[in-house]
Amino acid sequence: MDNNKVSIVKSINKDLKRYGLEIVGTFNPQISTHNLVRVKTLLLVGPKEPNFWRIFKESEEYKDTKPNPLDRWSRRVLTGIADEKKTEVYFPFEKEHVWPFYSWALECDSINVSPVKLLVHNKRGLFLSFRGALGITQLEQFNEEENSVCDSCRKPCLTACPVGALSPEGYNVTKCKEYISTNNKKSCYNGCLVRKSCPYGSKSRPDEQSSFHMKSFLKL
Repeated sequence: MDNNKVSIVKSINKDLKRYGLEIVGTFNPQISTHNLVRVKTLLLVGPKEPNFWRIFKESEEYKDTKPNPLDRWSRRVLTGIADEKKTEVYFPFEKEHVWPFYSWALECDSINVSPVKLLVHNKRGLFLSFRGALGITQLEQFNEEENSVCDSCRKPCLTACPVGALSPEGYNVTKCKEYISTNNKKSCYNGCLVRKSCPYGSKSRPDEQSSFHMKSFLKL
C-alpha cells in the first residue's frame, strides 16, 4: 500500500479522534450501484465511546438549546474535516438527499444484520450509529473480520424488548413509542433494552447519552 494512501486514512483517523469519533466501517463502492462517481473508498464514521459523549457535551451546539444539536455538531465537525482533507462528506440526517447508510453499512465486513434486523458491529454490537461518512478518491482495502458476532451469540436481543417491538420481522416503531410513552417506570429511557442486551459494546455508552438519544427519538 502506498505511503501517501496510508497517511490520508491515518490523518483522518487522527482528526476524528479529537472529536470522539472513529471509522466504524469501510468499503469500496461500485459506481454502477452507488452512484458515488469520484469515491473509491467510503469511510463510515461513528462515535468512539465513551469519549464521544464527554466531548460533545462541551460543544456550543450542545449548550445553545437550539434544535438538533447533535446533527448540527456532526455537520460542522465532519464538514470541517472533509474540507481540509478534500474528501466528500455525507450525512444520515440529510433532508435534501437521503443517503442509504443502512445499505452502505452492509457493504462493510465489520457490520452485519442482527436477529432483530438492527445493524450489529463486530466490536460495538448493537450500539452502532453513524454521524456521517467520508468518501476518498484513493482505493483502500482493509482486512476486517467478516463473521458476525451473532453467529456464536445466545441472542438475548430476541427476548429483551418488553413488548416485542424488535423481532426477526423487523422494528415496530409505533409499538415502541407507545410503550415508552405510557410506561410509568420509563425503563427504556436509559437505553433501548434490546441494544443493552447485546454482550458487545453495551458497557461503552453512558446512560446519559442513551437518554439523550431516546428523548430525541420521542421528541420530548
